[in-house]
Amino acid sequence: MAPASSSRSPSLPEAPLWVPWLLVGISTMLVVLFVVILGKYREQSRSLRQLRDRVEGLENSRALERTTILEQQLRSTSERLRKLERLEGSIANLQGQQERLRVEVRQISRRQLPPELEIPPAVEAPASSSPAPAPPAPATSKPTKPAVTP
Repeated sequence: MAPASSSRSPSLPEAPLWVPWLLVGISTMLVVLFVVILGKYREQSRSLRQLRDRVEGLENSRALERTTILEQQLRSTSERLRKLERLEGSIANLQGQQERLRVEVRQISRRQLPPELEIPPAVEAPASSSPAPAPPAPATSKPTKPAVTP
């Protein structure tokens, strides 16, 4: 038969008493390290969230500033447009008044001029935005002197 020593497997030497404590210490250290890493992760997540909120706030304030500027430009443009419309109405009113005055001047000048000096209608100034030329003064050969009475 086989010797008894060959059928036995060599046994491992027994571990010292401090090894289980070492394993508990290492396990505890790993747990503490995991908790610290988890805390740092949460802290960084919070920091990133705050930074992202700040960036969004800045972007929103810039967008609000641009919107405010555009609103101001739109208001000033609409105000200028309203002024132009009022001026356009005033101009149309003044043009109507000017045309009525031209007609009145023609009527008055036709009544006062003798027929031979009357201006033919083809020579009259066309209705335009430029003022009509003044009618020529009648030419006299001799200026009249006022009579002096003593």
